[in-house]
Amino acid sequence: MTKKPKKEWLIGQWQTWEEDSYLILTISETANGFNVRAHNKVDGEKYIVSNIEWDGSVLSFETHVKSNGWHTKSRLRIVSNTKLIQELTFWEPWKKITQKKRK
Repeated sequence: MTKKPKKEWLIGQWQTWEEDSYLILTISETANGFNVRAHNKVDGEKYIVSNIEWDGSVLSFETHVKSNGWHTKSRLRIVSNTKLIQELTFWEPWKKITQKKRK
C-alpha cells in the first residue's frame, strides 16, 4: 500500500536534488495554510514570494527576484518526506521578429 503524501512533509528547507541551484526554499505552516520564504544561498538575496496556495496536493506560489527582474511560478508536489517535484514557469519578455523586405 502506498502512503498518501502528508502536507506536514512540506515543512522545512528545500533545495534542488542535484544542489545545482542557488535557491533555498523555507516552508512553514501557518493558521491559514503555508508560508514560503525564498533566498539565494550564495549572496543572501531574499526573493519576494506571493500568491501562496495549497490545494490539498500541490503548493503553488510566485517569486520575484528584484536584482534581475525574474518572475516565476512554482508548483510543488510532494513525493515523500524528503523529495518534492517542482513544476516551474518563467515569465520573460519576448519580441516579434520583423521580416526584412525583399528587393
